[in-house]
This record gives sequence, structure tokens and C-alpha cells, in this order.
Amino acid sequence: MLSVDVNDTIQKLQQMGARKILLQLPDGLKPHAFDYFNALSAKFSVIISSDPFYGACDVGNAEQYRDVDCIVQYGHSEIPNVKYPKPMIFQEARNETAVTINPEIFGILVQSGFKRIGLLSSIQYMDRMMETRKILENLGLKVVVGRQDSRIAYPGQVLGCNFSSAHSISMDVDAYLIVSTGKFHAIGVQLSTDKEVFLLDLNYLSLQSIRDEKDSFLRKRYARISKALDAKKFCVVFDTKIGQYRKRLADVLMTQIREMGKDGILLSANEVKPSDYENLMCDAVIFTGCPRVPIDDEDRYSMPILTPPEFQTLFGFKKTKNYVMDEIVEVDDLP
Repeated sequence: MLSVDVNDTIQKLQQMGARKILLQLPDGLKPHAFDYFNALSAKFSVIISSDPFYGACDVGNAEQYRDVDCIVQYGHSEIPNVKYPKPMIFQEARNETAVTINPEIFGILVQSGFKRIGLLSSIQYMDRMMETRKILENLGLKVVVGRQDSRIAYPGQVLGCNFSSAHSISMDVDAYLIVSTGKFHAIGVQLSTDKEVFLLDLNYLSLQSIRDEKDSFLRKRYARISKALDAKKFCVVFDTKIGQYRKRLADVLMTQIREMGKDGILLSANEVKPSDYENLMCDAVIFTGCPRVPIDDEDRYSMPILTPPEFQTLFGFKKTKNYVMDEIVEVDDLP
């Protein structure tokens, strides 16, 4: 069960002298919205945003937060290199469900001859990551926790758009182990590295290799990307979310499209819907916002939707034979 420390939120708000706050809740915490609202509204004027949001990269639009003193976001960690428009409190959610991890499930790591394991986690399971470290070390494995870049808050942490904690130790490990639930982050890590990735899924208390998932993904993804080879009209989309804003990259892509003698238009978006591009009659979309949109939502689109590295590799602007995962390291400042 995910939990947040509401009393800590209240203390931080009082220290900054805030009176009006906007509260953002991820879907997993929305069932507790009444509890959070009642606790916070005893001392502050509170509005809960009903809009979907996708992490610390997304604090909503100016109309929502213009008249508040602070934005409080539950469930995520800060992105340190983003310049937020208002004072922010990121109250992280940690999984406090008691689990007992059987050390025997890690036997496959030893049997495979791995001696150095890179340990990673999504934010909710950082405490479980440190517990896992002790188990692995007791099995005689060397455990290395990666160094994060300026977009990541903690060593070993990964986002769906950033795997710097894995890259930083790629020469120091034989394989990676990510502590999480579901395959979302694990597949992202596997796509960004040549080393084998194992997922410790806390829902099932099981360990599984993600390597075959990568092969399956790439076969499907290359088939989708190749359809853009015949495209004549491109939509280049930059996302206006504060932590996904890469307009300069979109401008570079527009220049490359013109160099090929093809037609392109530049679009801004805050929410991405397939119908928007179908109505524009484009042949392909290049999306510079969240890298997971083209990957995870590809089946929703009637035309190929590409990440910037996919487009640049397909048309020869990036020279590589390997699949390049789009990752966000830095974003532009919003105008």
C-alpha cells in the first residue's frame, strides 16, 4: 500500500507561509482524496486538480495554479533541474506493504555467472531496493547503485524517461536488477542497455529476465517505424508540460525534415490524442514530449508516431545500428 506523510506536508506548508494550495494526486492515491482534502483544508485553502498528470514533469497549466501559493504533488520525487513556476512540495509515496523476499529467487543470478549487479528502483520502492541490496550481498554478489544525473533525485532511481542511474555504471556491472511492480520501468531499462535486466516484481515476489521482452518489442517497433519511410508530411509535436518542453529539439527536427525535401508542421500540445493528427492528414508524427507516448500508445495511432532518435536513425541523421531509447536529460525553459 502506498502512503504519504500528510503531517509532513502541513509542516512544510506552514514553514513557507502558504495559504492557498493546489494538490495533485496520481490515480493510485485518488481513493484517499477526501482524507487528504479534509486534513489539509483544516489549515489551508485547498483545490484538488482533477486533471490527469504524469509525474513531476507535469504541474498542470497556469490557469490552475495562478492564484495559489504552492503546488503540492503527492506520489513523485522532484526533478531537480526543472524550474518550477511556483513553490513546490513533492511528498513522495512509499510502499509500506510488508513483504518477505525469498533469497532463493535470486539463484538465477548466481547460476548465470553474474557477479556484479546494478541495482535500480522506481521511486515508490527505494526502501525495498536497499533491503534487496542486503540480500544480494549476503549471496556473495557485488551490488552497485548507479549515480543519477541532474534530472533524477536519488541514486539508483529511474524514471520512464531517464535511465542515467543505469548508464553511469554500465562498465561496472554484469547485469541489472530493478525493484518495481509491472514491466514499465524494467522494459525501459532493458531498451537503454545491452546488459541483461531482471525485474524483482514486488506484486508477485518473483524475479524474471526482461531480455526476451526487448526482442519482442524491437520486432514490433521496427515494423511500425519503417512505415514512416514513405511519409511525405510530418507533424513535429513539442509538449508544453514544464518537464517535457523540448522545443529546441523540435526545431532541429523541422530543419532535418526540410533538408529531406519533405513537408512538416510544428505543433504544440499538452494532451496528445490520435484524432488531432488524423484530422491534420499527416503521414507520421514525431513527438518530443514524454518518450513513452510513442512507445506505449503506438497501437492507438493509425500513423507511425516516432521518438526523435527513431526519426533521426531511420533517415540517417543519427549513425547507429542499435536502437536508441529517447531519454530526457534536460528541458528548455518555458517562455
